[in-house]
Amino acid sequence: MRAAIITIFDKLNYGNRLQNYAVQYVLHHMQLETVTYAFDAGITKAQRIKYFLQKASGYRLPGATSFWKYYIPKCLKFEQFNRKHIAYKYINLMDEIDRRMDYYIVGSDQVWNPLWYDTDSNKKDAYLLTFAEKRKKVCFSPSFGLEELPEEWKPWFRKQLLEFEYISVRETAGVKIIRDLTGLEAEVLIDPTLMLSKEEWRKIAHPSPVVDYREDYIFVYFLGGAPENGKKDIEVLAQKYHYRIVDVLDMSKPEYLSDPGEFIYLLANAKMVLTDSFHGCVFSFMFDKPFWVYGRVNGMNMNSRIETFLGKFHLEGRRRDQAEILDDFETDFWEGKEILRSEKEKVRTFLKKSMRESAGPK
Repeated sequence: MRAAIITIFDKLNYGNRLQNYAVQYVLHHMQLETVTYAFDAGITKAQRIKYFLQKASGYRLPGATSFWKYYIPKCLKFEQFNRKHIAYKYINLMDEIDRRMDYYIVGSDQVWNPLWYDTDSNKKDAYLLTFAEKRKKVCFSPSFGLEELPEEWKPWFRKQLLEFEYISVRETAGVKIIRDLTGLEAEVLIDPTLMLSKEEWRKIAHPSPVVDYREDYIFVYFLGGAPENGKKDIEVLAQKYHYRIVDVLDMSKPEYLSDPGEFIYLLANAKMVLTDSFHGCVFSFMFDKPFWVYGRVNGMNMNSRIETFLGKFHLEGRRRDQAEILDDFETDFWEGKEILRSEKEKVRTFLKKSMRESAGPK
């Protein structure tokens, strides 16, 4: 049987690419053949030509040097990862989605965040599966990424969500949004990245050739930029333990050009992780890495899924802003790992239920 994965296909987002891989991995283990449909197109042919001309000239041609020297090469690294690990197809129109699929899987990531819809009119229909028959629609931990929907989007979501047999979300805030809109009770499922064991993740992890792994390091991953207390902690920890700092979002560092497989390897071999990222927390937990989590500083309220994750796995003590002193290398995650076992089974049960019910007469 065949399933189409409908999700955000970001050029340079580690969490996005790894959750896409995880959804595919889970579905393959359910004996499904998959394809991911991508509306977010990759590097254009013109950009490729310009990049190789820039590279040949030593990046002396007109244009932002950082764009050609760092951004485009990193995009190419991500494309290599996609080609190797994800079955996908770029599309421009809804009509290009194969209507003969047995299932259409929406999720994970913030596919139900309407703030992302303005750039492409197709997305609101794609991410709510408006094109699919009701019996073929399956939710796999989609996220709103918001505490509350903008008022103007509520009628649209109310109408479309009522067209799902079963609904799952990734955070508790999503349960309230759906209940208030429709009266339906959604199930909170874990992010797909948590469905794989650390041994399964190691299969696609690989070292970066530009990083010296003989040196101990702290892995820093701040999507919104390092907060002031984060900057102070980085300085104190580096001085205290003589660790260097690895940051895959810093263009001045060689590890900036890491692909998702190198990202996993870097985090899995770090002495400690400092992050404001949901997936930074997830992979720290998966690989038993001591981590501190900070509030996002760019003004965007995306903490709901992190709060749900920390609460579910009894990791509230990892919040940096709620403790004056944290145990630097505490990794007592055994209770959370026990909970994870039952949460994985909950996902399997939900997916089987959704697909069994949707696989009625054709």
